[in-house]
Amino acid sequence: MASLSRVCRIRYELWLSLLLGLIFVLAPPDFSVASEVGGKPEKIDVVVVYTQPSGGFTPVWVAYEAGLFKKYGLNVKFQLLNPQVAAQAVVAGEVDFSTAGSELISARLKGARVKYFGGTLQQLVFQMWGAKEITSIQQLRGKTVAATTPRAAVDAATRETLKKNGLIPDKEVRILYVQTVPAVLTSVITGKTTAGTLSAPNTLKAQEAGLNLLADIGKLNIPGIQVTYSATESYLKRNPNTTYAFLKAIAEGVLLAKRDPSVAKKAIAKYAKIDDPKMLAGTYDAFAPYWDDSLSVRPEVIRAQFDYLDEKEFPGARNTDPREFFDNTLVENLEKSGFFKEIGLQR
Repeated sequence: MASLSRVCRIRYELWLSLLLGLIFVLAPPDFSVASEVGGKPEKIDVVVVYTQPSGGFTPVWVAYEAGLFKKYGLNVKFQLLNPQVAAQAVVAGEVDFSTAGSELISARLKGARVKYFGGTLQQLVFQMWGAKEITSIQQLRGKTVAATTPRAAVDAATRETLKKNGLIPDKEVRILYVQTVPAVLTSVITGKTTAGTLSAPNTLKAQEAGLNLLADIGKLNIPGIQVTYSATESYLKRNPNTTYAFLKAIAEGVLLAKRDPSVAKKAIAKYAKIDDPKMLAGTYDAFAPYWDDSLSVRPEVIRAQFDYLDEKEFPGARNTDPREFFDNTLVENLEKSGFFKEIGLQR
């Protein structure tokens, strides 16, 4: 009987091993969340567009200057384009990745198959500065303020700040679009406009010029797409490993920018063309508290953008599901794989 029992046990163990082997073949493990998420990039040479020489983009610049893109197998080339042209470029497939902000909300509502897949600055970090004779926002009633382009982050920040102070944009305060943040500063200094919305380092230049700070918009905690990463849906589908590599470099760029201000300031000096140590420090300090190392796109930020749109142009926007505009799958897979923990990001 003992011999028979032993034979049965052997047969059972053999059957069990064969069954487990069959299960492994039919249902292999999910390598999408393995410790090494993302294999060799499908595309090595990539073009990344950014939209302003603003300190908000510092993590992207640090990723390049510190060799983090190369670390993950990418040869990155930067292009500086205004927000609307940047959005058009990503929709047309002329660039690989864009940091274009809210313009892609409008593009998708018009049928463009584009999506956000990450973000590092998802609230509006600007300041509104007035001419020397303007000491409060209330004095802007009946006046003109400068912004960059319609529906860009600067425009949203301008409009929301005016509304929070009881002023109605386009009725009580006229908005003049001058394309770039430096041009906004110039328009106020030269008297073309009474005030304007600026990002660092131009905020520091405004202070040096004797202008008056009317509102520190970052402290108002207004949700908004300021630095997010996007591509066409077809690109993300064809190039998942390239996108993983890009996100890994950005994640390390955020971490390095926060941990080593000297590296961040060096990058700011190069791309924002600043050589004044005081101005470099001010630019860094203006943005560092707001860099988001979670990388996940937040649905409430997308929903806020719907409120900033022209209701006549996009009548159904506010009833749209914000989740149609972003995909956090790649970021979530990096989280599951332990990548963020491995590089030292506390999420």
